[in-house]
Amino acid sequence: MRVSKYAQVIVAAVIGLLMVEVAAVAEDFPNRAITIVVPFGPGTGNDIIARQVGQHMTGALGQSVVVDNRPGATGNIASDYVAKSPPNGYTIYLPSSSILLNQLVGTPNSNLIRDFEPVALSGTLPYALAVPSSLPVKTVEELVALARTKPGQLNYAGYVGGVPQFLGEMLNRSGKVNIVMVPYKSTTEAATDFAAGSIQVLFTPVPSSLPFLQSKQGRVIAVTGTKRASILPDVPTMAEAGYPDLTVEVAYFFLAPKGTPKPVVDRLSGAITAALRDTKVSAALAAQGVEKKEGGPEETRAYLADELHKWEAIVKQSPPAR
Repeated sequence: MRVSKYAQVIVAAVIGLLMVEVAAVAEDFPNRAITIVVPFGPGTGNDIIARQVGQHMTGALGQSVVVDNRPGATGNIASDYVAKSPPNGYTIYLPSSSILLNQLVGTPNSNLIRDFEPVALSGTLPYALAVPSSLPVKTVEELVALARTKPGQLNYAGYVGGVPQFLGEMLNRSGKVNIVMVPYKSTTEAATDFAAGSIQVLFTPVPSSLPFLQSKQGRVIAVTGTKRASILPDVPTMAEAGYPDLTVEVAYFFLAPKGTPKPVVDRLSGAITAALRDTKVSAALAAQGVEKKEGGPEETRAYLADELHKWEAIVKQSPPAR
């Protein structure tokens, strides 16, 4: 079917008007507060990054940047909320690899790749392998040896479909042991039982392990990063401990609702990258064990694809017990 010259002129005019409108929106952005939605509670890696980066963005963009913690349903509550928010840049999302993992083993309503626009990378964080002070082990080797003498008698805290569950299953497979998962709905409940000694193995983000060290209720015997955590320099990696299969870092990235105009995405991305390059922000993140990781929209898109591929392999090798 041939399109008349008149119709072509109309289409061109409409496209031109849309481009002008998008440019106007971008030029005026932001003119009110921006909200960073975090899928977990205060003190988590997502929350730490959101607050440090958001504070710097407030100064750079001239508008308040507030953090909205929306925990629950393994991140689904926050994901659905942002996915359904207007694509105007005023509501952005800071999920992590655990939410991507939930797409593989859960039943989420929204999809991090399909329903969002990549904005920027922000950091990575290893997990700590902690044991209570009452447990007579100081190394991963000693923990595995103890577990072999007590098959099915030691427990680890997990969340169905979450990173700790997979780390526990990976340790069972690599160490040829049977440490039984106790399912928890929150990190607070798991931390309480760990401090009481009823949980013998806890995989938790490095910052969350610090209170146990400070109170002497627990010890960290390894971290899952590619290198030692800067705030725990004396603690070996799982690879150094003889378990390279458990080299796992959780990545954190900023996303916007699908359809957010590219100029707005680019403005947000630039503000986030500038925050990460600020010495005060960088130092504050490092103090919590977060390794900053810069990258714009395209780098974030590629990284998400790599993360999804990595976690697909982990799920295949260590399918979660249900």
